[in-house]
Amino acid sequence: MKFDDNFLSEVGLSNLPDDQKPAFLEHVQEELELRVGTKMSEGLTEAQIEEFEGIMENDQQVIRKVVGELGMDFRNDPIYRKILEKHGVTEGTWDIISEYLSVKWIQKNRPDYHEIVTSTLAELKEEIRSGNSQILN
Repeated sequence: MKFDDNFLSEVGLSNLPDDQKPAFLEHVQEELELRVGTKMSEGLTEAQIEEFEGIMENDQQVIRKVVGELGMDFRNDPIYRKILEKHGVTEGTWDIISEYLSVKWIQKNRPDYHEIVTSTLAELKEEIRSGNSQILN
């Protein structure tokens, strides 16, 4: 999701002063990430949560463990190739491998990720719409 002037229009805040837009949009992004993260953690074990946190924090020990568990050469995975292309490189850094593993981890452990994001975003938009007169004051 792109948080920009189109998003502000969608939630009825196109009249938000220009000097307030960046901070507001950043807050919305952070709030969405927090809510999605909270919902994603529901139903997961502590070990799963720790593993995902390790991936996100580029913990090389966790990354090596997860790569070993994949049991495949991830370098040939189309998702990995796409991430390399996105970053304009031909070989992955720890950050790129971490990004790849986060995608693979979500596919395996939270296949409902897109539904979580979609529903959480819809809820957040509705909250903003219903409170936009207060936000503008």
